[in-house]
Amino acid sequence: MSTKENLDLVLSMYDALNAQDIERHHQFWTDDMIWHGPPGFGDIHGIDGFKYEVLKPFYKTFPDYHVKDEIQVANGDWVAATGILTGTPQDEWYGVPATGESIVMRYSDFWRVENGKLAENWVMVDNLGVMLQLAGRVAEPWS
Repeated sequence: MSTKENLDLVLSMYDALNAQDIERHHQFWTDDMIWHGPPGFGDIHGIDGFKYEVLKPFYKTFPDYHVKDEIQVANGDWVAATGILTGTPQDEWYGVPATGESIVMRYSDFWRVENGKLAENWVMVDNLGVMLQLAGRVAEPWS
């Protein structure tokens, strides 16, 4: 696939993320994909693990989840992006009770594309910033 097609693949996957369409992810990811999560998550192997161990609990905690890239870069079979995720916790996050106050989570992702699908994803999120917001120590989330 071309670099543009690989970037379009990620952008279409974001549409499914924002729509919380878990089943649609089969069209974007290989069955044996690997999600390299941030500290506290570890690696998740396989699309079903990703859907039910990552996405479903995340959507439960942040039912108004929305992700938007600020920067996207693609080069061959690699796509990278950084941006902002917003949501309002309705369930605990890492043991911190839900506040009902919206949070802003900065993230960076790197994807490896293989045969037209996402095969691996390295994820970095600002969990400390989210914890500070949940604890009420950041009055105005940075943008």
